[in-house]
Amino acid sequence: MIANEYVLELQRLQHIGPVDIPHIEGVNMIVKDRLDAHTYDPRFLAGLKKTNAAGLKEHHADMRTFDTGTVARAYLDDINVQPFIANEMGRKVKFFKIYRDQVKSSDNAIIYVHGGAYYNEGSTGFMTILKMLAKIYDGIIYCVNYHQCPENPYPDSILDVLAVTSLVNKRRPHLTLMGDSAGACIGLGASQMLSQLGIANFENHILFYPTVVQGSDLNGPLWDDQRIAINPNQRKFLRQDYLRHKQLDRIMTHLYLNGNDIDLTSPIISPLYADPTTFKNLKILVGEFDPLRLQAESFAEEVGTAGEKVDFVRYGGMGHSFLNYLGQCAASEDALHEAVRGINL
Repeated sequence: MIANEYVLELQRLQHIGPVDIPHIEGVNMIVKDRLDAHTYDPRFLAGLKKTNAAGLKEHHADMRTFDTGTVARAYLDDINVQPFIANEMGRKVKFFKIYRDQVKSSDNAIIYVHGGAYYNEGSTGFMTILKMLAKIYDGIIYCVNYHQCPENPYPDSILDVLAVTSLVNKRRPHLTLMGDSAGACIGLGASQMLSQLGIANFENHILFYPTVVQGSDLNGPLWDDQRIAINPNQRKFLRQDYLRHKQLDRIMTHLYLNGNDIDLTSPIISPLYADPTTFKNLKILVGEFDPLRLQAESFAEEVGTAGEKVDFVRYGGMGHSFLNYLGQCAASEDALHEAVRGINL
């Protein structure tokens, strides 16, 4: 997408408001479809074809390497990135502090938990996205560089988020949880424990394409790609992506547990089964063709029908991990703006 087309598409997306989607109760839906509805964005589809050809191992070894396209490096030069170690709750956890000088005294903070299928260390490669987020957020971002599985299986990553949040909460009382994919699941587990232990309560929960359940029926309704409307000529690509993510789901769960006998219906590891009133001010941002979309919709409905505020933003033409297309697909940049809408004071 050339720069002018990118800007025009970004402006179009930013003017799309809520719509009524009857099958998702209690949820404020914003559907940002492509003009060519129910088709993949050409740039995302090109990346998807490359991923399917490469296979699971190659894809996740390089899942945080991407071309930031029109995002100029100089545009982000004023963003500070500082590494720290949290020595809290008997743990030693690395994290990054990311911010602009203008907001360094803010009481507002995001605890960001990156994705990567629980076993891919994503925070360093994800830094351009976090710096872009810091550019538009009026607070401090703390990205938890949690210990990876299988060497550090469940619940180690959740306890790492507890440790960093406990440290941050001593100085910044207004906390927002933000995470993507598997990181969102880790963060939701931590949110429950922080609340139950009386350490902290997140005021907002903002999730990009979250994993919310482990060990689900891969032939069940949460994985039924026939429920997704798509141009018939592209159905085969959607089907391939669903099959690949089903394989990945099994691998993720195996590595996350590392042989330990864990009840996968526990709400800490599968937030879909949690007390939905825990998750205040929930916002979910997901791609139309993301294989995790259906579980995200189910989770949103659980929280919404429990009386909590839920916004659900769905991006046409996008699949999983679409933030990686920042600078190539306008939806990626728009999603960052949607994420901070309402939490900038």
